[in-house]
Amino acid sequence: MLTAVILMIICSTADLSEVRLVDGDGLCSGIPEVLHEEEWRKLSNYHIEYRAVGLLCRELNCGDIISTTFRSDFRDKHGDQRLIDLDCDGSESALSECKKYRSPIHPDYLNISVIVSCSDSVRLVDGAGRCSGRLEVKSHQSWTSVCEADFDQQDAEVVCRELDCGTPLTLQGALSGEGEHPFGTKEFQCKGTENRLLTCSTSDKEHTCTSGKAVSLTCSGPDDVRLVGGSGRCAGTLEMFHSGEWRGVTADRWSLKEAAVVCRQLGCGSAVKSPMSVSGGDETGWGFHIACKGSESAVKECTMLYSSKIRFPVGVVCSDSVSLADGAVGLSCSEPDEMRLVEGNSRCAGTVEMFYNGQWRKVGADVWNIDKAAMVCRQLDCGSALAATKIKSDGDVPEVGVLISCSERKMKKCRPMRIRRIEYLAGLVCSELLLQPNISVSTPIRESRSLQGPEVFNGHSFTITCSTQPQYPGGSFHLTLPRTGRSDSQEAVSHSASFAFPTADDSHQGNYSCVHENQVSFQTDAFQEVDQMYSNSWSPGPFIYNFSSESEPLSLIVTDLDGAAAV
Repeated sequence: MLTAVILMIICSTADLSEVRLVDGDGLCSGIPEVLHEEEWRKLSNYHIEYRAVGLLCRELNCGDIISTTFRSDFRDKHGDQRLIDLDCDGSESALSECKKYRSPIHPDYLNISVIVSCSDSVRLVDGAGRCSGRLEVKSHQSWTSVCEADFDQQDAEVVCRELDCGTPLTLQGALSGEGEHPFGTKEFQCKGTENRLLTCSTSDKEHTCTSGKAVSLTCSGPDDVRLVGGSGRCAGTLEMFHSGEWRGVTADRWSLKEAAVVCRQLGCGSAVKSPMSVSGGDETGWGFHIACKGSESAVKECTMLYSSKIRFPVGVVCSDSVSLADGAVGLSCSEPDEMRLVEGNSRCAGTVEMFYNGQWRKVGADVWNIDKAAMVCRQLDCGSALAATKIKSDGDVPEVGVLISCSERKMKKCRPMRIRRIEYLAGLVCSELLLQPNISVSTPIRESRSLQGPEVFNGHSFTITCSTQPQYPGGSFHLTLPRTGRSDSQEAVSHSASFAFPTADDSHQGNYSCVHENQVSFQTDAFQEVDQMYSNSWSPGPFIYNFSSESEPLSLIVTDLDGAAAV
């Protein structure tokens, strides 16, 4: 007798995946690794990309993210393993759709690993964030919906705790739709003190759940962010709870977008400003860089970068901490990333400043060049860039400033990159340096009947005056004459020059204009012009340039005293 044996092997989807979590407590926790070029590689060990980690948990059928942490106890085993960076924009359905980059191994991060914990058995879907939505529970590797009648407040407390989402706020059916999964067969009977839903007691259901009864839950959100040392819970120095202790956040790469997420998570309104501590620049131990889009519901949904030292702790002031006197407030606001030029006697030349984190800061010249200067000139509507300049900062201790990025292909204006102490200040000189001069005409006869413009009278004298507001000493004015194309010139005296005409006649009728010319010298340590951009060479200062600016035309009419105009 021939006996046939059929062997059936059922593999989980994780067995076929190109991602995995290793050295953890199970399939759904550990160090994330990605199969790339037939080699398992750890995700970059100095930052946590929330979108990528969320995809990883879902791809492993492990629900959603509970926590992502940095750990420093894997040096011997993983210190020499090659790393990979993933760039996900949130539209991907799998990690394989994200862009992949080889990540260099930085000496500061050799003993650092990213540890991921996924929810494994519970998740909230189709909600406003990771802490709200329709509740789904995994049973035998399949997800099921939960009936409203089988779930109460004690059960909700366990789910919110398991997802690290605080405490329950609302518990109601059908708020987040019905979903595609069937209802489970068990009724949960939690005491409210358990750490995981599947450790609660259950009983068989005695009823059938009907449409519209899938339970939806909204939790308060993670309690892992606080503001300390301020006027209340809505203002102060930012700290994040990580691996059992509170850690600081550096002001490097920080902006009001990140502050907005902090205020939103704390329920403190909107972000008013985000100052930083510059008290000596002392290091306060390791902490975080945070990079947010600004729309996240909690800080842990932002990208977190490991920082080996915190020199400039960041502070946040939310709108709920600002009290208004007599119900009114006067504000003078500047837009984030707005730029200006100072200390140059012109709005189109001087030292570059950016409005960053609620205050004006000097721009550092570390990565400064004529290309960036050109973008700033355009942003300020100052024409083209004639020179990028740099000058050494005053004082024994360099001031805290900002480094900027000005990529014309990716952005319409310059953006902040990071905060740091800057030794050399960035400056620039734009082509539209001189103010436009004024032109006017005067005559001893105080009578004017023309509606077409100023008039002078045949046989009588008149004077045309060129002037400009005080900017730079010296210079000259050139008066362009009508018809002939010739011009008369005079040195500027008290920023003006007068051109006298003793006897008006028909040849004086037409358009006049004033051209102001001035050679200006800018005291700077070094400058770079357009033709030096590709060689990245700099010339020693000062930078000297001949500027000119022309007035609006003056249309002059010559008439007889009896009213007949010259032809």
